[in-house]
Order: sequence, then structure tokens, then C-alpha cells
Amino acid sequence: MIRAPRNVVVAGATGLVGRELIRLLERRADVSFTALVRRTGALRAESGRVREEVFDYVDPAAYARLGAEIPCDVLLCALGTTLGRAGSPEAFRAVDLGYPVALMRRLAELEPRPVFAAVSSVGADRPRGLYLKTKAEMEQALVDSGLPHVIVRPSLLLGARGEFRLGERLAAGLLARPYLFAARLLAPQSRLLWQYAPIQAERVAEALLRSCLDEPAAGKVLSGLALHHPILS
Repeated sequence: MIRAPRNVVVAGATGLVGRELIRLLERRADVSFTALVRRTGALRAESGRVREEVFDYVDPAAYARLGAEIPCDVLLCALGTTLGRAGSPEAFRAVDLGYPVALMRRLAELEPRPVFAAVSSVGADRPRGLYLKTKAEMEQALVDSGLPHVIVRPSLLLGARGEFRLGERLAAGLLARPYLFAARLLAPQSRLLWQYAPIQAERVAEALLRSCLDEPAAGKVLSGLALHHPILS
């Protein structure tokens, strides 16, 4: 008996990790996948198979489409912004916390309950400052939702962003290569060192798909070695 393709939904598909998710899903024949987007056509370079659905996160009625006209067995949430781009702490929290929580609440109404996978951040388990405290609240809301879930906590993300971020560009150029070289050479199995190692967005996307589709296990929190070198973790 051939198993029917699983229905994967990607929120935040036009971001750094989101685009990598779409590229990887494009290669898989065992899934059907939908991207929640502001406008159609944004992901044509990444996939010829992706179903793009215009989705208004501000409209409460939009969420009822999930599990109805938008099939969903797995939701991969890569939503995120910066304080500078959002314009205010309230707008930042709406994207990084409010929208993910609204997605969780809708999925918690469905049977069977879909898997919810979220991109968080290293340091969310010991949060300081607006960014990490918001990520920590998002993680706690996911745990409290009762949904089967996976959380990834990457450090500095590497890859070609659609927007220019000076601080991240400098950190990637000046820090990433020396840090990764030292980690590989001096401490290839150090949990502490790899916890804060910069990581390619594609690696994060691979870990999400592996944990949700290939080796599913509810309640996973992946960071450090589990992202960079899953065999060693």
C-alpha cells in the first residue's frame, strides 16, 4: 500500500530558514506542501510544486482555513522579524509570538492534532532581553498547547538573506569562519562550543524535516550538536 503524501504547511516561507524548507520539500515526493504568503509568486525560484496561499495573520478568520481548505499534518513555523524592521516592541512580539500562538490555537482544535515545529533561538532557555524573552514565551505556549512539537534553537543563522542586516553580515563575515574552524579542530564534540556555533539555515531546515517527517518524536528540542552533527549528539 502506497502511503498518501503528508501535508506540510510552512509559515514564514520567504525568510532565511523558510526558503530552505521549501527547497528541501521540493525534492521530496512523499509530501504535499503549502506556503502561507503575503503574495503569490514569491517562491517560484525555490519550487515548482509549492502551493502558495495568501494568508492574513492579522485576520482571526484566516486561521480557520488551516485543516479545512489548507490541509495540515505538519506545520513548520519559521516566522520571525527584527525590532528594527517591525518598528516597535509590540509589532515585533506580534510576529514572533502572537502569530505563532494563533496558529497553535487553531491546530489544537484539529483531530488528529498536527505536529507543530518552531524555529526559536539559542538562549531561549535562559532568556534576557526582548528577543529571547519573546522566544521563550513562544516555546512555553507551544508546550502548553498540547500539540506534538519540535523546537529548534539555532545560534547565528548563515545564508543569503533577502534583506540586508549589517550586524548579522559583520558577525557572519568576522566570526563564523574562525569560530567554526576552531570548533571543528579543537572540540568537535563539545556541547558548549557547538551550542553557540553559527549554522547554515539549510542545516536547520534539514533538522526540522528530519525530526517531523523522517524520525518523528514529539517534544524534541534541538540545538548545538543536535543541529550541527546529529550523529554525535
